Amino acid sequence: MTEQTSSRVTAVVSTRDRGGRVVRTVRDLLASKGVAFDVTIVDQSKDDRTRDALQPLLHDPRLRYLRSACVGVANGRNLGIESAKTELIAVTDDDCEIPPDWLQKLVAVFRDDPDIGVVFGNVVPGPHDERAGFVTGYVRDGHFLARDVLDKLEVEGIAACLGFRKRVWQALFGFDAMLGLGARLRSAEETDFALRALRAGYYVFETSELAVIHHGFRPRQSTRDLTQRNWYGTGAVFGKHLKQHPVSTALLLSRLARRFVFRLSPVALSIGGPSHRMRKLVAFLRGLVCGLVISVDRKTGHFVRSKTPRT
Repeated sequence: MTEQTSSRVTAVVSTRDRGGRVVRTVRDLLASKGVAFDVTIVDQSKDDRTRDALQPLLHDPRLRYLRSACVGVANGRNLGIESAKTELIAVTDDDCEIPPDWLQKLVAVFRDDPDIGVVFGNVVPGPHDERAGFVTGYVRDGHFLARDVLDKLEVEGIAACLGFRKRVWQALFGFDAMLGLGARLRSAEETDFALRALRAGYYVFETSELAVIHHGFRPRQSTRDLTQRNWYGTGAVFGKHLKQHPVSTALLLSRLARRFVFRLSPVALSIGGPSHRMRKLVAFLRGLVCGLVISVDRKTGHFVRSKTPRT
């Protein structure tokens, strides 16, 4: 791999039925400064509105548009990453505002520490009327380097601000397509990815130096569904890992239980407020059972989709 290729980065955005709303994210990425880059958009939409909205930008040689009939954000990201010709990968969501130095800062993190395989940054909620609803976000102050799986609960970043080396993604056989928005298990694809990376010996770094602004406003009445979705997916991930790695995962679960009981967290995680604790617990336990029941491919560490129970 040449030095130019190793320092170049590909930004991957998976989108579905957003219409023209993804254009802002793409324009921001194309305005990135200080680093060589490509942008890959994977469009899973049922109609042509997104493609039509992006049409004026498709002449840019740095932009690649892929239309896909697959469903689920993990599938979309896997497709975009597979097509990338760079070692460094950046992932964000289709409703995020991207600073012009975001890719440059991400590349610098990997350049400064060759042991880092995965990087998470802050996801700052965009301006919104807090009386009407909320915007999910994830904000920490400072940095943390997770060196082994028992450090995982100290890095809980989300995929709207994520980077990794492609060789890590290849070693992990990509994101588990059963996880994430649009998939059977609904969420937590980045949680599973980070856990598997740590188990494989890669460091996971979280830093406030990287940040995007999230504009995914949700009305207040959607809090319940979003909370249940997120905790169900997280439970499924822990169920999967408990089945494969019982000792270390049991230790993680005990720490998670302590954090839940005493409301401890190193970051500010915005999902509509601290209420719904019983719903979170019930959703997590349901997901945990589901993760324990579904078969797992021993080679890839992914759930086997043909063995999906309804819970």
